[in-house]
Amino acid sequence: MDDLDHWLTRAPAGGVSLGDLENDVWARVRTRLAERAQNRLRLLAVAFALTVGVANGGMGASLVRPPASEMSVFSMTSLSPLVRLEAG
Repeated sequence: MDDLDHWLTRAPAGGVSLGDLENDVWARVRTRLAERAQNRLRLLAVAFALTVGVANGGMGASLVRPPASEMSVFSMTSLSPLVRLEAG
């Protein structure tokens, strides 16, 4: 209680009016709720962008095969019997 007494003695004599305290508290609550809604929307947007990026960049790129080079006929790997199994 010593700290409370100390703070009360340092408070100005007129003090702050407590008449608008409830309105101020509810205004802060509304502000916090709006901030939370914005943060959820941002999180949803980031998750959606990440999902689209992974789907397009990661999975899409792994499904596309580069065309076979015409010069591969002359390479040593073309002599391997396993090359015939990869054709598809």
